[in-house]
Amino acid sequence: MASWEFPAEGPVQAEISLPAGSVHATATQTDTVTVSLESASKSGERLLAETEVSFDGGKLRVITPRRVSVFGNASLNLAITLPAGSSVAADTASADVTCHGDMGGLSGKTASGDVDAERVGGDVDFSTASGDVELAETTGDVRVSTASGDLTVGRAGGEIIAKTASGDVRIGAAGQSATVKTASGDVRIDRVSTGLADATTVSGDIVIAVAPEVGVYLDVSTLSGDAASELDSSGSAEGEAGLTISCRSVSGDVRITRASR
Repeated sequence: MASWEFPAEGPVQAEISLPAGSVHATATQTDTVTVSLESASKSGERLLAETEVSFDGGKLRVITPRRVSVFGNASLNLAITLPAGSSVAADTASADVTCHGDMGGLSGKTASGDVDAERVGGDVDFSTASGDVELAETTGDVRVSTASGDLTVGRAGGEIIAKTASGDVRIGAAGQSATVKTASGDVRIDRVSTGLADATTVSGDIVIAVAPEVGVYLDVSTLSGDAASELDSSGSAEGEAGLTISCRSVSGDVRITRASR
């Protein structure tokens, strides 16, 4: 196991490249950047020794060289502690990325690694192949693309743009517009109140719940699936529509309903 400490005078930018293993980033009230790196397998000892760790000008770099082996990637476990508001850019193959505390921004890509973050005050821009992305709370814009991975966003303050092939997309509360495109994945938005909610799917189902007393302009179509709106039975809003819902499906079902108060 190896460890490093660097003094910091505020939020920093962390650049991480780790093929396999795990990445744990914690943003908290601190003036010190700490890095802990340990091998998760016997083959990872050499990789640990070759990993570059540096901190300069408010930028932390943890770069592990990629090595191809018939026995699989050597695994390393990385844990970093950063000042609150710091941002993380991670590039992994199978390593999971977990972020705790108040992050300033999150970006990167994985192949099969999962991404899990508590609170992100800035933008999120991430792509995965089969990895899932779960974001509890975001303030900035969210842009996520996956092949078979799922996307879950608890509460989003900014715009959401999501693209998947077979992955499901679930958004708890969308503060602004949400645009979701998927082939066979399901789309669910539990609460939306303003802007545009645009969902397109081939065989997946779509469920969108509109906040109470919000006027809605609906543009919904499906080729062979069922389409239903429960807005009339849940109470209608007065005045102009503050929300546009556009849903397109080939064989999937579409349901528009009211969110609970």
